[in-house]
Amino acid sequence: MKDYNGFIGSYTRKKSKGIRKFRFNAEEFEIENFYQVEDPTYLALSEDGTILYSSMRDKEDHGVLSINLKTDIVDKVLYEKENTPCHVSVFDDYLLASNYHDGNLDLYPLEEQMVRRRISSIKHEGSGPIEKRQDSSHLHFAMRNPYNEDILACDLGTDKVYLYQVGEEGLEKKGDLLLPPGSGPRHLTFHKKAKFLYVFSELSSEIFVYDFRSGDYALKQVMKTLPENFHGENTGAAIRLTPDNRFLYVSNRGHDSLSGFRVKENHLLEKIETVSTEGDHPRDFNISPDGEFLLAANMISHNLTLFKIDRDTGKLLLLKKDISTPEPVSIVFQK
Repeated sequence: MKDYNGFIGSYTRKKSKGIRKFRFNAEEFEIENFYQVEDPTYLALSEDGTILYSSMRDKEDHGVLSINLKTDIVDKVLYEKENTPCHVSVFDDYLLASNYHDGNLDLYPLEEQMVRRRISSIKHEGSGPIEKRQDSSHLHFAMRNPYNEDILACDLGTDKVYLYQVGEEGLEKKGDLLLPPGSGPRHLTFHKKAKFLYVFSELSSEIFVYDFRSGDYALKQVMKTLPENFHGENTGAAIRLTPDNRFLYVSNRGHDSLSGFRVKENHLLEKIETVSTEGDHPRDFNISPDGEFLLAANMISHNLTLFKIDRDTGKLLLLKKDISTPEPVSIVFQK
């Protein structure tokens, strides 16, 4: 019987004490405490799966940490008068951290795969038309393009995706992609076999599909993620592709659902369905490395929901709901 393992990041405002780990198979689902830390709100794993990275807070200090899962060695880099990063990602010998409240994009070199210092912190300025959400820059996500040297950073506050590269002195800006006013780009993902980019907007709940086969990022499609008959408040959250690149999913907070899309031969999207996450505020979800399961994290209702992915149709079959865990906001699977 195959086991699936991973980690859960969380807020620690109520009952959560930090990072937890999970294991499940066809018969059971288990969760246990792993590492006590304040506000490990986003997690990432090294490519070889031996190092766990997380955003964190230590009273009035904020930053990132790395945990060697083999030796239990922990390294932290903390700063005063900053806010906790909302997203971390790793590539080559670097870690990127995005800071929503400060509008900063940070770069950390990895030494023996661990974080021990920061070499670059870029402050962004600007605003957008939605005054309550776009009063200033709000960096929400950054990752390196797997096909070139571009680093793409989503700024919800200015409706831009900034383009950077790593230079001799750290991060160097190359340009930006401008999205429609009030869209609020939040997260993005790349097709794993074709030069296509999918950006999910938090404020307008749309997916923007870009083709960069010619070098420039050319917008090819804009896809709404919510049912046409829904008129309530919603904010888009996570976006992920299955490992075989056949299906793409996003989570909708407010509608409290997952929307699934088929990736067509031309790499554009076709809507499949929208299903309830059986919880409140699905801030994150992730897909198992073999593409068999999708696990959603409902922050406000303090539960996980497990789905089976139909490998032919992309539809989601509900397997388990009400998997209790406090304040879940990030999920990573171990390979």
